[in-house]
Amino acid sequence: MSIALAAWQFVRPFLTLKLALPMWVFLVAGAWLWIDKTSAIRTAVNKYAAELIAGAQMDALNAQLIEERRIRAWSDAKAEEAGKLADAERAARVDLEIKLTLTDSKRKGLADELAEITAHPVSGDCTVDQFLLDRLRNK
Repeated sequence: MSIALAAWQFVRPFLTLKLALPMWVFLVAGAWLWIDKTSAIRTAVNKYAAELIAGAQMDALNAQLIEERRIRAWSDAKAEEAGKLADAERAARVDLEIKLTLTDSKRKGLADELAEITAHPVSGDCTVDQFLLDRLRNK
């Protein structure tokens, strides 16, 4: 008790000065903060705020995940479409090369046939010889 009395005698002159009102305000505010930190209401409010923030963060992460999945699906669809276009282009290129090869062989055949025709000139009396007769399609 003597310690409390000694403390009171030490603090009493400070509390009774003309600055007593601001000192009491600081003491009351400090007591309020100390009581508020230890109160169950503050603990519940802090817990609820933490849960609310965590829930909002989870919602934001879920929305981000959904958006990233949508972008991934879109990019996969575009990649598949590009792959189909590339396959179609390769097939068209192969068909074109085949046609080009056939056209080259046909051109060579026609060039050979033209060379054979020019090698057998038509007679001057305009008679049909056996070579010309064999070339006619509707005999």
